[in-house]
Parts: sequence; C-alpha cells; structure tokens
Amino acid sequence: MNYGYKNEEDFVNLFNNKYFYELDKTSQSFLKELFGEIINNDEKFRSWKNKMNQKTDIFIKYKNYLKNISLKCGNSNSIHHEQIQEFKRYLEKIDIQYNVIDKYVSYHYGYAKDQDGKIDFSKSLSSDEYKKLFQKEIDIFNESINKTRIIVDMVDRFIVRGRNSDYDIDALICGKIDNYVWLMKHDIYDLILSKRCLEFTSPHIACLTIGPKKRNLDGNSNNAKERYIVCIRWNFIREDIICFKNNRQG
Repeated sequence: MNYGYKNEEDFVNLFNNKYFYELDKTSQSFLKELFGEIINNDEKFRSWKNKMNQKTDIFIKYKNYLKNISLKCGNSNSIHHEQIQEFKRYLEKIDIQYNVIDKYVSYHYGYAKDQDGKIDFSKSLSSDEYKKLFQKEIDIFNESINKTRIIVDMVDRFIVRGRNSDYDIDALICGKIDNYVWLMKHDIYDLILSKRCLEFTSPHIACLTIGPKKRNLDGNSNNAKERYIVCIRWNFIREDIICFKNNRQG
C-alpha cells in the first residue's frame, strides 16, 4: 500500500468514532484548535477519507461542523504536482511576462545553450550545471514571482485549495499519528509570507522550491513522463512549522 494512503487510514482511525477524552494529548490540542470551544465529551468525532484527488485528504466532523484536513507524511517534501504546460498557463493567468516564464521553462527542461542563446536539444544539464551557467535568469524569475499577491495565490494553488476544488483546507498535518505537528489555514499563509525574503539558487516562491519532478538526464528512466511535471517542494516543512509556532508563542 502507498505510504500516503496508509497514513490517511491511520489518521481516520485515530479520530473516527472517538470521544474527545479517548484521544491522546496531541490530538486533543489539535482538535481544540480546529473546532474551538464547542468540544465536550458528549458526542463522538467522525472521520473519513476524501475519495476525490484534492488537497483535502480526510474529513473530520464534530456535531454539525465539518473540517477539511491535508496530510503530509513527513518523509517527502513534495506538496504539489502539475504538468509543465498547465503551469505555464497558470503563470500567464497571474500576469507573469512571457519572457520571465521562458526563464523557468528553460530551467525546467535544462537544455544546454550556445553562446548565442540557441538551445542544444541534444544535451541536458543537471540543475547544478544549469545554475552555474544561467543563475541570473533564475534570479530574474524569482524576483518576478516573489511578491505578496503572487505568493498568496500560489499558496492557494499549491497547498490550501488546489486546482480542482471549491473548498479550502482548514488545517495541514505533518507527520504520523504518533508524532505530528499542524498548522491552521491562516497560519500557512503567515508562515510562508514570513519567508518571502529567502534567497534560493533554485526557482522558488518563498520557502517552496519549483522544478521538474525528475530530470531523466540519461533518457533511460522508467518514469520519463515525470520530466514534464512541475513539482513544488517544501523542504524542512516539519521544522518550519515547529519554529513558526514556537516563535509565535514566544
């Protein structure tokens, strides 16, 4: 079984058909923040998996209140995938200039260029090789997209709502049932916006890096199609959540 699916089942089983007093201290703290002061011990929680491929992985219901929860296992920092052509259309929609979009696309495919800028389709570069030659182009892309309105829009797309849902998640959980941390929806925006001034050599939006799922440099991969998929990664997601919450409490 896929580890992510197993994690979803574990969290459903953790919450489903349980009274508040039956849950561990971490889960009690999470549910108090999620539902507020309405919680008592006279009614059980309900939980089930989302059958749709959306940002919401599981639902948690208490009385007449329904919450949407996104789960990250913590063993992978990949939070969003989409086809490169769809990503290009999205960048156009949010008014990123075509010449700036091309700078990302060039990095994504990683083809070598001659001195005149003509692409050599016979030679693919690793990300490190590409950065050594064309870091200035990546910097231009990063400078263009790391603006508050664009960061918020991308957080919506990559984490909170996605591309195929009319509903936002209410909380993001990172970890497994015996050791997890979480962020409420509004805190996700606050955390990522607090990192808007970070400097990465890779294409990025605040602390989220953007790049191909796999480069397939030798052309022999069994997953060659992954070269055409844009992958959004949140490195150190667990550490970022813990640090953000500690700073807020301090």
